[in-house]
Amino acid sequence: MNADFGLLVLRVAIGVVVLAHGLIKIGWPISMGMRGTAAVRGTAGFFGNLGLWPPMFWALVSITAEIGGSLLMIVGLGGPIGPGLVFGDMVIVTIVAHVPAGWWAGGGKQAAGVEFPIPLAAGGLAVALIGNGGWSLDAVLSLTYSDSFTLIWLALMVVGDLALLAIRAQRRAAAPQEPAAQS
Repeated sequence: MNADFGLLVLRVAIGVVVLAHGLIKIGWPISMGMRGTAAVRGTAGFFGNLGLWPPMFWALVSITAEIGGSLLMIVGLGGPIGPGLVFGDMVIVTIVAHVPAGWWAGGGKQAAGVEFPIPLAAGGLAVALIGNGGWSLDAVLSLTYSDSFTLIWLALMVVGDLALLAIRAQRRAAAPQEPAAQS
């Protein structure tokens, strides 16, 4: 019983935080005066500035992972699917947006350090590996998921993350370099 309650607390805490990040990307609550498609285009522009290509595709993937994945995680439906999406998304968020800012969150920067997204990624991975627990829709509906399904799903998340990072690295390597300043 304690493990089931603990998983519920973990699912809801992480799910609500990640859901809020996804909702901001669609402009809810109104984010910088943008809503709907304008907010999504703004997210895509930000992703483009981070080197994610194509930016609109990755914006939509991130929105789906953060809203859809966190909703599945909160209610405990779909076994590893929701938490796996949260895990995959938070790994990219950590590497691309937060690693450059260092360890600590804070300082008023747009993207603070990694201390904030790492626990979100770890929590998503933990719930994906352990399962949603007894206080979940999976339990109510008697849905079970094999270990092989969980591992395949998580492997797909890692492959997607690696693909995105490889595309980003390749595009950065191919970008024209600014000449060094002359003395």
